[in-house]
Amino acid sequence: MMAECNDVNCFVHGTIRTRGSMLEGKVVSDKARHTVIVERDLVRMVPKYERYARSSSRIPAHNPDCIAAKVGDVVQIAECRKISKTKAWTVVKILAKGEEAGIAGKHEERKAVKSEKAEKAEKNEKQG
Repeated sequence: MMAECNDVNCFVHGTIRTRGSMLEGKVVSDKARHTVIVERDLVRMVPKYERYARSSSRIPAHNPDCIAAKVGDVVQIAECRKISKTKAWTVVKILAKGEEAGIAGKHEERKAVKSEKAEKAEKNEKQG
């Protein structure tokens, strides 16, 4: 798992130091170089309606070569100084590997559900 790391922004082999908060989330995108998008699902109480609201938070985090998190992995991220305009977090460790590298987050699941519904609708139209 430990690849050679020449990254100056690595928290182990480089000059970046972690500080502050540590969070956990699921990697939903790894398309950018040295960056992953970590999504956290949140549940909060809305006092006015006495109900719970579900939301999600997407955090760009630095992905060092020695960690190399992929889509579907559950990771722990730590706060650090600003690395770029949007990145102020770095991936510290992988808590759980994703089943397949091709599985993305809930957005791909929604697309799959929509396509299944469309197939069922086509079958119903052909039968009826």
